Amino acid sequence: MVQEILKQQSEKYLSRYPKIFFCHVPKCAGVSLSKAIYASVYPSVLKATKFAGHIDLKSSRVSAQLLDIDMMTARECQLISHLDASSMLYTNGHCIARPSVVSKYSQKWHFLTILRDPVDRFISEFVYNRYKESEWLKHDQDIEQYVDSDKGISAGLTYARYFSGINDSQQILANPDAAVEAAVANLRRFAVAGTLDDMPAWINQFNQRFNTKINIDSKNKSPNQGASSDITANSDVMSRIAQLCEIDSQIYQQLKAIKPAA
Repeated sequence: MVQEILKQQSEKYLSRYPKIFFCHVPKCAGVSLSKAIYASVYPSVLKATKFAGHIDLKSSRVSAQLLDIDMMTARECQLISHLDASSMLYTNGHCIARPSVVSKYSQKWHFLTILRDPVDRFISEFVYNRYKESEWLKHDQDIEQYVDSDKGISAGLTYARYFSGINDSQQILANPDAAVEAAVANLRRFAVAGTLDDMPAWINQFNQRFNTKINIDSKNKSPNQGASSDITANSDVMSRIAQLCEIDSQIYQQLKAIKPAA
């Protein structure tokens, strides 16, 4: 009897908090936002409990190796396990949010994301992975090699891959209009989705949705600012990057044009 009363009290206490998944697209200020989202909505006591989690790098890497599946597929499986757990209130991480997942869970969960100008994001990701200290996704290519590589092509299609439900870069390139349409339609289901160049609008959406006041710090800065300047000064490379990012740029511009619901 006492246990049942405690359970009911616990459920009542937790029911006051929304369920949030923050879809962290690489190099879109996600580290700063993830920390700020949690701090503005949830009490610190819920950290490191079954009520708050993240898409874990180590376990998803082990799953990918043991099951011989793509790393992102392993991360998606982890995401779905979080979204389907009745106790989970908050999760986040580098994980695609395909339309079927968002459609299934968006009645109970608030999906959040923020996007950055695709060319800026592409350059930032290249520099970060080229010069960072950790080995995860690190590479040693120069920018001229990178823009002609499979990694470069995939990086230019990040928004399409994250939100359209189409994983394969060649399939996206074969039917770009379908990828753009699917990604934008999916982003319209998000509770809060905006762009880094209009951060006040994103903050306003968030604060209104969750009746709070978010405070965002800057984290995870580029390890080599000079390398970014070298790239932007190279007109041929910049032209190639813009070409690689054309589909993502269409998604980005259409997201900017969406007016949030009052």
